[in-house]
Formats: sequence, structure tokens, C-alpha cells
Amino acid sequence: MFPILLSLFTLSWCSIEETKEIMQDWDKYMRGFLPDDMISFQIEKGGEEIFIESIKKTPTNIRGTFFIPIYTMDTIDFKVVDPSGSMIYAKMMKKEAVFNFNATEKGDYQLIFQNKRAKEAKVVQFAIDVAKSEKEEIEQNDIDPIEEGVQGVLQKIRDVFYSTKLNELKSKGALADVQKINKQLMVLTFIETVAICGVTAWQVYYIKKLLNDRRLV
Repeated sequence: MFPILLSLFTLSWCSIEETKEIMQDWDKYMRGFLPDDMISFQIEKGGEEIFIESIKKTPTNIRGTFFIPIYTMDTIDFKVVDPSGSMIYAKMMKKEAVFNFNATEKGDYQLIFQNKRAKEAKVVQFAIDVAKSEKEEIEQNDIDPIEEGVQGVLQKIRDVFYSTKLNELKSKGALADVQKINKQLMVLTFIETVAICGVTAWQVYYIKKLLNDRRLV
């Protein structure tokens, strides 16, 4: 039981540190994040999943987030390969991360997720936003203060919505993992109880035997 409790403590500490990093990256890169896709997929042990983004106009900003929706020590690798075959971006050994890069070359970009170190398959939640080549945001000079205020409110609502959606997905995964750990703890507790009962019964038997031997003497 102690190894499990130690693992839970380690996971909690790692989660706190990773959460700080994620929050910093989110504030820095993900303002106005409006994902084109939010998907869930599974990577088999030792396998990889590749997503293709075709870029026709440059520069194009590509950003997003991914995470393993369970408490685990296992990590995955995320790489981006440009049309010429060069790796231009990577997030290695991560359970959760925000990514942001600019596509400066036309063609197909490979977004590669690899599960090389885990001993089992991993489910990954993935959200991506590919900005259009044309400016998505209206120039500040073309809108009046009221429209600007309304756009700001709508943008904050979108931020809260997608942040809540991602947190909901994380919570569902965390709940499933907690239930799994609870089952393991119940099994260990049962085994420990049986062992204690067995040792206690043997001690009682041994003491009775000693008392009977003394009476015979």
C-alpha cells in the first residue's frame, strides 16, 4: 500500500508543477483560443498517431493543447515535421502541454504523437486551432469602442467555455483513474486483512499449544 500512496504523492507534486507551466503557456500563447477540432484518440504501447495539416498560405499560426486525462507517471512525445521532413517543434516526455508554432512553408505538416515509454496504451485528448492566412481579427481602427467591448466579452466567454470543456475532460479521466486506484486499494486492504487474521490465528494456536504443554509438564 505504501508504494501506491507514495506514487499518489509524487503524482500530485508533479501535477502542481506542470499545472503552473501550463497556466503560464496558456496565458502567453492561447489568448482567444478557438479550436477547429477537439478529439480523443488512443496510442498503443510503442506506437504513434500522426495528424496531417495542409498549409496553403504562409505564415500560418498553429496552436493547441493535448493531455492524458488520467493521473499517471507515463508521458508521451509530441513532434511537428514540416513538408521538407525537418522536425521544427517538439514537446518531449509530457503528460500535458500547450503548443504554438508558425508554419512558414506550404505543404503538409505532420503532428506526431508517440507512446514509446508507457507499458500500456494511452488515451489522449487533443485540441487544435489553425489560424487562417487572412487576418481573423478586425483591425482596431475599424471598430468603435462599443463593438470592441462586445468582442472582448465574447472572447472571454469563448475562453471560459473551452477552458471549462478541457477541464471537464480531464476530470472525467481523473475520476476513472481514481476509481481504478480505489479498487487496487480495496484488494490490497483485503489481502492485508486476511494476512493479519491468519497471523493472529496462528499466534492464538501457538499460545494455546504452549499452555497445553505446560499443563502436561
